[in-house]
Amino acid sequence: MSSRKRSSLGGGQPPTKRRRTEIGSHKPDDDIPTPQAQANAPSASALSTRTIPAENLPTLSMICVRVFAENLQRLHGDERTWEDVRWRLKQLPDSLSQKVFAGLRHTCPSLLQHGFIVAYFLRGSSIVLDEDLPGVGKLTIHAIGDMPSKYKLRELHLTGFGKIADTVFASVVAKLPSLRKLNLRGCTKVGQKTVEAAAEHCPLLEVVNFNYTAAPPTSLAPLLKQCEHLEVLKVAGIPNWTDATCSKLWAALDATEDFKLPNMRSLKVRQAPLSDAVVNLVLAACPNLQRLDLSFTSVKRPILPPFNLVEKLVLTSTKIPSDELVSMVRGLAKLKTLAIGAMGGGQGSSAAISNTSAMTMTDDSLRSLAEILEGCPDLERVNLVGNTKLGFTGRRGPDAALAYFIRRVGRRCKYLNLAGITSLRSSDLEGLAHPDGVDDGPPRLMQLNLNNTAVDDTAAPYISACIHLQTLELAGTKFSSAGLFPIIDACERLENLDLTSCRGVRVSDRRRFFEVWEEEWKNK
Repeated sequence: MSSRKRSSLGGGQPPTKRRRTEIGSHKPDDDIPTPQAQANAPSASALSTRTIPAENLPTLSMICVRVFAENLQRLHGDERTWEDVRWRLKQLPDSLSQKVFAGLRHTCPSLLQHGFIVAYFLRGSSIVLDEDLPGVGKLTIHAIGDMPSKYKLRELHLTGFGKIADTVFASVVAKLPSLRKLNLRGCTKVGQKTVEAAAEHCPLLEVVNFNYTAAPPTSLAPLLKQCEHLEVLKVAGIPNWTDATCSKLWAALDATEDFKLPNMRSLKVRQAPLSDAVVNLVLAACPNLQRLDLSFTSVKRPILPPFNLVEKLVLTSTKIPSDELVSMVRGLAKLKTLAIGAMGGGQGSSAAISNTSAMTMTDDSLRSLAEILEGCPDLERVNLVGNTKLGFTGRRGPDAALAYFIRRVGRRCKYLNLAGITSLRSSDLEGLAHPDGVDDGPPRLMQLNLNNTAVDDTAAPYISACIHLQTLELAGTKFSSAGLFPIIDACERLENLDLTSCRGVRVSDRRRFFEVWEEEWKNK
């Protein structure tokens, strides 16, 4: 049965990674040109959802966790039963305890007060807390450093705590010598003291996420020197990361041309006003880099490491010329993710992004990229959002650049984002249903974003060929109910359908369209 999208149960504050839309917001795929998203965003979303039965049966333990989480509110109301529940929670193995906690966070966060969390869930090798939990505060964070199993803690994820001081996090991190993963994303007061504590007391660190904190570049010098196993460094959205401050980091490292970070696999410096001069020094020191995010930076000619190991490349809203982009991608045979939205938009410039003439991605460059990406067998995700010059001029039909790209590359991906390409027409999607090769099979697409494009009901048979589709985003398009019904018929795995501002669909139906499909189409 279909159901409306449930709102967050976190109480009062918006979730950190899911809803924020301002520049520098935290998104699962942090490569969308947010100024354009703001300009085009309607006043209210209209996402219709339904639950598809799982293909594989969950384990017995997971079924028990779900049932317990769904009934904790009722159990809490019976004093005698509640005493028994608390005793049994104490007896849970650490690994199962964290699964129960994860289930409770979604079903009854209001019951997860400080004392309850500390007594039953601050244990094991991994701790995950975020701002959605109303009961978590400074005392809860402090308690992590005092828990009996602190010496065994390998992963600490504390996200979105913008009101808690740097000294609090520093005091906790200093007590966790076995830590491998430290995620403090969105803890905006985290700064030099916490970074220095991690460098001094956590020598085994492999993953560090300081996105949207206040960690200054120079504070990372001891961390990069002493944490020899460091593989992942994320420093997105930190205001004080500039060419000048990063030059001081390089000086603090006493880095020469021979300075290397051989274990560094992933680097994210999204939305920092860094130029080629600094970025290329960093890239030269990371010869084995596999994942790189330079979106919303000031780079124009970044030089990738020579070994062509890059699997994920995010360059959204940079001013990299098209010929440089084509040259960069050439040879990246292991590429899995490529995000090149709003190319030419510049570092967070909403005026530039909304200006078609500022875009640098043209039909010719897209065609060149398609010819290269055909040779990337592992490619799964491509993001072209906001490249408004694509399809703006030139030929139509199967030989058009967009049609060519979708037919030769797009249908082979699992995730394809074409949102904001205003000249995209339904005919450009024909390659989804009619590939060049007879034996190509159906498209692999699981998520397709066509928001704010010119597609309409004539695209229905092409989208219907995407039998693996789970999420379809059609906000601001010309689709009507008549065109959507056959898509739902064909795409049996479709769970999420975004119909925001689709004027061909009644406003009252947009959030419950799967129910409308059952009432007006399926059961007729």
